[in-house]
Amino acid sequence: MGEAMERVYGGCLCYGPPIENGFYYDMYLEEGGVSSNDFSSLETLCKKIIKEKQAFERLEVKKETLLEMFKYNKFKCRILNEKVNTPTTTVYRCGPLIDLCRGPHVRHTGKIKTLKIHKNSSTYWEGKADMETLQRIYGISFPDPKMLKEWEKFQEEAKNRDHRKIGRVC
Repeated sequence: MGEAMERVYGGCLCYGPPIENGFYYDMYLEEGGVSSNDFSSLETLCKKIIKEKQAFERLEVKKETLLEMFKYNKFKCRILNEKVNTPTTTVYRCGPLIDLCRGPHVRHTGKIKTLKIHKNSSTYWEGKADMETLQRIYGISFPDPKMLKEWEKFQEEAKNRDHRKIGRVC
């Protein structure tokens, strides 16, 4: 998803960790924001990347090399300067994208059989209100399309049981 976000928005990728129900990626945009109207085009691009079966390649790179490589992205430089206390660290290359990551990953993007971008929000860098505002995009992937359908059904049922919706006066 990071590669697709860079292509569509051209901003600075920040964090993109796995979470309990999928993953998210944060991105800093100088102007504008992310809209749910963007999800379809992002998903289409992600599916193209998946079909390309781009390999995930783990690389061990010198911190000074990475600072030069990411000099356009103050967030990656902050991560490197504040959190990397060793002379080298790991990055993963997937197609044209190189990003800081501990890994591990699937061997290639073709292992992802289905993907859904389902939510966006904004957040602050490091969760601090006095820092830059970031755009966050949430996604989930499955090794089987049936699993996505089950997840979507569960999400719809949960939405219908939401006390805020049930208790609403007409």
